[in-house]
Amino acid sequence: MPAKAVKAGFWRRLPAFIIDNIILQILTGIIITPLKLNLDIDETTFLSIEDIIQNFEAFIIYGLFSITVYISISCFYFTLFHGSTGQTIGKKIMGLKVVPVADSMMTYKKAFIRYIGYIISEIPLFLGFLWIVFDKDKQGWHDKIAGTFVVKQLTS
Repeated sequence: MPAKAVKAGFWRRLPAFIIDNIILQILTGIIITPLKLNLDIDETTFLSIEDIIQNFEAFIIYGLFSITVYISISCFYFTLFHGSTGQTIGKKIMGLKVVPVADSMMTYKKAFIRYIGYIISEIPLFLGFLWIVFDKDKQGWHDKIAGTFVVKQLTS
């Protein structure tokens, strides 16, 4: 981590996370819309348990496809941006950057490991992200797993 870098806390990182997830939701929506139309799904298709049971096959196909597309797009997005520049679109807007703990370059491998850490951080009710609030180094579980920090980008 650069000597002059200031670690970014939870509240500084949260808007970047929200921006990135809005982008990912839009991209996922664009990709899954043809399937949604093909399965004749609309806002009212899965409103109740009875609706889900009646349309169970479409529910499973649509659900699995949506999850698979979202995970694939987000893996590519976070690995590409963190591996190349250390910044997703959300982090760039918020003036944040992912940097390795050691004074080394950010790599695609480290970015991919960090993404796997995202999944681990999300599974138990996003506790791995909330960890940032209480951690003295302001690291989430994904940061600890990948050996990274998120820092406020210094302007020169």
